[in-house]
Parts: sequence; structure tokens; C-alpha cells
Amino acid sequence: MDSTESTNSNPLENTTRRGRSLLDKQSRATVVDFGDLVPQYHIPMMFPNEVELYEPSLKLPDIETARTVRERGSLTVQTTVDVALPCGYFNVWRPLHHRCAPFSDRLLRYIPKDAAEQDRPLADKALQWHSRVSYSSADDEYFQNGVALPYIKGWQNGTMHAKRAFRKVEHDWGMSYLAPVPQMGNNADDPSVLAWRFNYAESHSVIDALKVFLGFALYSEQATADWYIRPLSRLEFVPIPIYLLTKDEMQFFPEIPHVTADDKDPELLGRREQIIKARRGCLLAYRATADQYNEYIVFSLPGYLADLSQYVEGEYGFELAVEMKPAGDGRDRWQKAQIARQNLTLPVSGRMREGEDAMSRCGLDVQVRLRPNIIIEEAPVELLRTLEDNACAMDSASADFAIRIDDPSNTIG
Repeated sequence: MDSTESTNSNPLENTTRRGRSLLDKQSRATVVDFGDLVPQYHIPMMFPNEVELYEPSLKLPDIETARTVRERGSLTVQTTVDVALPCGYFNVWRPLHHRCAPFSDRLLRYIPKDAAEQDRPLADKALQWHSRVSYSSADDEYFQNGVALPYIKGWQNGTMHAKRAFRKVEHDWGMSYLAPVPQMGNNADDPSVLAWRFNYAESHSVIDALKVFLGFALYSEQATADWYIRPLSRLEFVPIPIYLLTKDEMQFFPEIPHVTADDKDPELLGRREQIIKARRGCLLAYRATADQYNEYIVFSLPGYLADLSQYVEGEYGFELAVEMKPAGDGRDRWQKAQIARQNLTLPVSGRMREGEDAMSRCGLDVQVRLRPNIIIEEAPVELLRTLEDNACAMDSASADFAIRIDDPSNTIG
């Protein structure tokens, strides 16, 4: 038996915007812009088993110190609280943390040692990111920074905007995915829209690189799953092209099922790299063999991280959106467009010791590399020597005036 989880349109959405396409251009009344999307707010920690990896850690004094304080007659014991400040925010209010931020002491016992080591070199191929958010439809959970503990539970609770979409679980086929809500009548062809926001302005950082895996599946030529991206400094979304590999090109991608190729062959790797380089900024997909139910089948390239840096490099944040449209006809027309399709028998949550192998099964994966928005170069040696030689030339007694910077928020850096 199949089970479904659905969501209605946002009741707060302006009625004048209903039925408009995601990319419809219109005037904006304010500079605070959400790209024609209405943010939806969700109650924090809706589920008791959601995990905050970077919650404040309280360090109590040792027994000897506490005993000494008590013997002196004092009732006050000093403690230390370690707080990991966020590097940004996911959607509207969910904090995002840098991968080098220390995990909460309370959770260290549950995290494998290699995952808890925050000083891993960034040169590692699998760790070319500072902030990462992944979604698994098999678990219906979001994960942060590659740790298989639920960051957010429920696909809708992890979206900034969701309209006419639901999570489908096929127990007979053993698959799960997000799809358009089945609709009838005049609204049957209305698109379904999902959007996610990443904002790193909090840490005075800009995006240096962005790689994403946006899994999707199409089972009809009329069905679509179109992806868009919008830097937060701009008003309109930009479509992300989808490139369909040719049959000749498919042989250079052994991750495609039924493709037999040596993934260590230098010629194969060289040709594969040429294809990927030529299609930078695109999502890669391939056409699968037809089956008894569908003549047209298109899947996203399994595990391929598309480089979308060109859209957001130097920006402080961005939004990702997908617009799904069902097929033209048929009772199961809504089922022909899917995203984040996964096998129910290969969940991610709790697979801590599998590490990157578990994360690679996620249907959506967003990896961001950051850099400071202000880079102060090292001062010339001659200037440093001059300052050292004249360090005593002026003091508070001989100075005519003093400059004091009142910056409690540390906005200067």
C-alpha cells in the first residue's frame, strides 16, 4: 500500500500572484525580495529527535575546584559556556555552521572519531566545502555538514517555500520521492514549486564555490523538473540548464546502470573530464532504457556534483528552486515528474560509520565553499619596521587626540 504526505498552498500567499510562473517578471515594492516566493515559517524543533550538532556546551569546574569554592563559603561556581556562532542561515532562521565549528560535547560520544575531527585538510576531494545541507527522501530528513543525524525532519519543514508538492512513498516498488500534488480540473496543469535559501551574510563571507546534486526523474516527454537559482543580490531566478548525455557520451560514465567501463582507464577519465568541463554550469542527465510501463525515462546522473559556482561566486547567498509540471494526460500524470528519488532500503539517517558513502545516497546535496568578503593582505616589511621604530614616538600624554572605535557588533571585522 502506498502512503502520501501532502501540503496545501500557502494561505498567506497574495491572491494576485496565484497561477503565475516562477519566472514571471513584475515590479517589486521593496528591496527585501524573495523572488516572487512567499517564505513559510516553521516551528523550531518540531520533532524531539532533531539534533543541533553545535548547541552550546557547558563546562563545569572539576570536583577539587568546586570543593575549594564551597569551603571558602561561596555559593557561586564559575562555568564556561562554549557557543559556536553560525556562519549563515538556512531558509529564514535555521542556523548554518562552518564545518570546522566544534560539535557539542554532549554529542561527541555518538559521532565517529574521524567525523568529529574538525581539522581535516580541505584538499581532501570529498571535503571541498565549508557548509553543506543534504536531504534524503528515504528518511524524510535533512542533514548538515555530512553528519547522518537529523538536522531537520520533514521535507516541508526544510523548505523556504512549498506549493502543490508532496512526498510519495512506494512500498511496493521500494522508492520514495517528491512529486506534484495530483490535481483535477482547471488547476491540473499548475506547476509545483519548492525553494530553499542559503544566506551567509551573518559571517561576513561570500561564496567561493558551489556544487550541488539535484536528483530528478522524468517518465514522460511532457513532464518537466526545471531548476532555477537566484543570487540574493538579484531579483530574478536564472534557469539551470539540463544537458542530456548522448549514447556515445554515456559510455564514459560508469555510474550509469548497465554501463560497463573501467573507471580507472586514463582515456575514459580524460574524455569524461572534457564532457564535464564543456557542460560546466549544467545538470547532467541520461535517457534510460524503456520498460513495460514507460517509453520515455530520464534520470539525473547518479552522484554527479554539478559546479554552479558561476551563478553565485562572490555573492553572500542564493536560493535554489524547482518547478515541476506533470505529464499531459493519464491518471498517474502527476507521477511522471519526481525529484530526490531514492531507494527505501538504502536510508542515510543513523549510518554514522558509513560517512560519505551514506551522504552520497541523498537525493539533494548542496555543498558551499566560503571565503572572507574582506581580505587584508600582509603589510610590507618596510612599513612594519617603520612602525616598530616609531612605536614610542607618541603616547597618551603627548598625543593631541585619540581615536576610539565604538563597534560592539564587530562590523568592521
